[in-house]
Amino acid sequence: GLTGERTRWTADVGLLDEKAVKLYGDCLLGSSFLSYAGAFTADYRQDLVYTKFMTDVANKGIPMSDGFSLEGLLTTDATVQGWVSKGLPADAHSVQNGILTTKSSRFPLCIDPQQQAVGWIKQTYATANLTVKSLSDGDFMKHLELAIQFGNPFLFENIDEELDPMIDPILEKNVVKEGAAWVVKLGDKLVEWDDNFRLFFTTKLANPHYSPEIMGKTMIINYGVTLDGLANQLLNVV
Repeated sequence: GLTGERTRWTADVGLLDEKAVKLYGDCLLGSSFLSYAGAFTADYRQDLVYTKFMTDVANKGIPMSDGFSLEGLLTTDATVQGWVSKGLPADAHSVQNGILTTKSSRFPLCIDPQQQAVGWIKQTYATANLTVKSLSDGDFMKHLELAIQFGNPFLFENIDEELDPMIDPILEKNVVKEGAAWVVKLGDKLVEWDDNFRLFFTTKLANPHYSPEIMGKTMIINYGVTLDGLANQLLNVV
């Protein structure tokens, strides 16, 4: 009964061997997207990744998949459906934002004038002890320390163009080993670091100007909806 499967498995092994070689170019494009494309709108991202980066990789003779797609490399349909069910719009730009928010090594700072990122983050982490604060709250540091210690998600809403220098060690992930535990130094106290800790920033400003330091420490992601994006979202709703 398994004879028919042999042919398929043999073909699959051949395909996987071929894909293993092409991963070099794919991962290069994927990491370039994660590093540089977050702050741009959909058109710029498309041009940057699929025209400039791709042409450059091809010209250098680095192997990459035919018909490469960021979504195919960095996420799955099931994951995207999960995001959509939690309130993330289903258009390509929003899916890319979802990838950037969940996969980036730096903590995401979402430019979110339409409040789509806030809604999605709140729904996603509603059952995971999400703490929501703003930088103007006097007691935010106490809550932030608890979130770091217990590995809970933390969201700063409605931030301005400046970030509090007190949270710099967290943004830079200045984590050191102290005995058996990893700790981060905040002011004069050491706080135990849990790897499950997630930090998000969102701003309602449509076109904020952030300093290069903030751009280096956080992952700026543009959630701003363009006319094309609205058309796509409407189409998905219909």
